[in-house]
Amino acid sequence: MLSAILVNVLIGMGDLTGAGCLSSDCRGVRTLGPVVVGLGVIAVVTALGRLLGPVFVSPAIGSWLVTTPVDRAALLRPRVLVAMALVAATTGLVSAGAATLAGWSLAGGVLLAGATGLLGLGVFGLAVRVQGAPRGSTPRTVGLRGPGAVAWLLLLVLALGLGSRVAAPDPDARWYVALAACGLLALLGTTWAVRAVPLLHRRDVVRGAGLVPAVSGALATLDLSLAWDVVSEHRWRDHPAVRSRRGRWSGTGALVWADLARLRRSPGRVLRLAAAGVLPYAVQAAGAGRVVILVVALVGFLAGLPLLTGLRVLERSPGLVRLLPFTTRNARLAAMVVPVVGLVGFGLAMTPALPPGEGRPLLGLACGLVAAAAAVRWMTGRPPDYARPLVSTPAGGVPTNLYGSALRGFDVVLLGTAPLLLSPTPDGALVSVAVSAVVLAYLLGRD
Repeated sequence: MLSAILVNVLIGMGDLTGAGCLSSDCRGVRTLGPVVVGLGVIAVVTALGRLLGPVFVSPAIGSWLVTTPVDRAALLRPRVLVAMALVAATTGLVSAGAATLAGWSLAGGVLLAGATGLLGLGVFGLAVRVQGAPRGSTPRTVGLRGPGAVAWLLLLVLALGLGSRVAAPDPDARWYVALAACGLLALLGTTWAVRAVPLLHRRDVVRGAGLVPAVSGALATLDLSLAWDVVSEHRWRDHPAVRSRRGRWSGTGALVWADLARLRRSPGRVLRLAAAGVLPYAVQAAGAGRVVILVVALVGFLAGLPLLTGLRVLERSPGLVRLLPFTTRNARLAAMVVPVVGLVGFGLAMTPALPPGEGRPLLGLACGLVAAAAAVRWMTGRPPDYARPLVSTPAGGVPTNLYGSALRGFDVVLLGTAPLLLSPTPDGALVSVAVSAVVLAYLLGRD
């Protein structure tokens, strides 16, 4: 019954968007949007799979697995096949929902769902093959990152206004050829995965054994920043040692230099922030109007979180802050310099995508500050305090700040963009800048 209600709602919303979609750019977004969603889901599922293994066992099973290189195919093959079936079903259903919401025909939606499901199956099988290989190769790496790269290129096409040249989805012989090609990739991926299972060692399958319980424990407290810490620690655990560099500057400037050195070691953080800037331009090309303001602030907030690693280290290590020869306020201020400058620059770069009018650069500045304030709020969040008065619930006593931690950061985005959404003028931008400044000042001086 719930599935039928969801399908009817999607069909109704697709009809409404079709009636209001009159421009050529909007029609281009309706044509390419479901394809971008399907490829994006494949990229996200593949990234999560590589983070966990993608083949992994529970800590209980990992405790009795021997390190001897024996054939564990009988134990791991059912897990691989179930995971691949879930990947195919998830990508297919999400793509079908996106196609229905965009107003595609029934035949087009079914073909897109089948193609994305089969493609996700093939890419996930390649990820299993990479897990069992001693070292990765360039073709395999390109194959794993291909869906995400193609989705980004399609967003770039929409952002440049080239989506109007894309014809409406009309299934023909080429669609069935593409579906057959995806089926061939799914067959190859399944073959690779089945053949790679006997090559998996104990160290390969137990690597993600402790991540799932740790993330579950962090999410039980609705603390997303704690889950971020767990994933980051798992991500960098097996990373080789980096080359140490002599610090520069003195006082609080040493912390600023540490952030710059961190960006030099991992330039992908800045590149991902720059790549995420395509999304607001694509939304603007679709004729979203003032909604672009909210998209800019939200994208900057989520894509800019890796820039605040230094601030998160200081917040999670109060003993380290006490060893520094300056106050906690000055340490936080120094750790906020590089992220705030980067996010403000991101907001200014998004200025052409914002609603036209006077003071457009001021709107970009306001969006950048909102994203910076939300990111700082998210990284400086405190864990649930069980010393406070508890609220009686069916699940037991719950701290008063437990449920608010799930909305941490997003509340600042809504609060800071509200003046811009109500009045996208210089006056509204000044109010938004004042709100962001007050939030940053409070977070800076909080004990």
